[in-house]
Amino acid sequence: MKQVSELDMLIKQISREKLPFKVPERLTRPDLLIVAAKESLAKLTDPNFPGMAVTAKGQLDIRVTTGNAGRALRFMDTLIKCVRARGYRYSVEADGNYIVIRQIKLRVNFRERTSRIRVHDKPYQEYEWQPNGNVVFRLDSRLKAEWQDLKTQLLEEQLPKVLAKLELAAKQEEEYLANARVWQDNWERQRKAQAEWDARQREELKGFKELIDRAKQWKQASLLREYLSAVPDPDSDWLTWARHKIDWLDPFVMAEDEWLAKTDRNDFL
Repeated sequence: MKQVSELDMLIKQISREKLPFKVPERLTRPDLLIVAAKESLAKLTDPNFPGMAVTAKGQLDIRVTTGNAGRALRFMDTLIKCVRARGYRYSVEADGNYIVIRQIKLRVNFRERTSRIRVHDKPYQEYEWQPNGNVVFRLDSRLKAEWQDLKTQLLEEQLPKVLAKLELAAKQEEEYLANARVWQDNWERQRKAQAEWDARQREELKGFKELIDRAKQWKQASLLREYLSAVPDPDSDWLTWARHKIDWLDPFVMAEDEWLAKTDRNDFL
């Protein structure tokens, strides 16, 4: 028995809902986004795609020939109404269009496909992309999908499939983000633990070096005192001077000496 996929089950579920799936032959009470897009498509063209009408930034993301403009507007109007009927949002932002499902933003657009055509009358340009009449609605986020006319089904008849895929994509993105947060949290803990270990290691090395230096200072001071006791008939002033220098070097005394105030004791080891 063929196993039914999660997507297929969701398509059947959505198909049974009372949503405005039928794309009309004429626009009826179009959304304000559709009205604005219609005005743009009537007067704006895309210089990078000859023959293409395009919407302005901050509007529905549509690029089609004028012959397919009406089809694009009717499809998008019905899609937006279905999206809102399911409690989701259609958001037009400066960087593109998004269908927002819970907290997940899925970028979408409506396009007419192009074909690469060789040109002979343009200097420094061998090919250009020209529209070929085939329209497509695209999910263009991290997860990607697209819908177009099939042999047995027009794009306009695939709205339940579109909505099901978008909802499944939102679910998959939520799982991806949840896993990413777990990974990020683990990485942060590991980074913090490593940073603490590195800091402790530096402290240990620093403390051990200081221990060695102080031992050397003490050993040097002890050697100097032994030397002083061996000097025959030392000058009393010199002996006082030498003892003070040794007390400055001795880590257990560390007497102050204005002449050695800026000198590192380890310079004498």
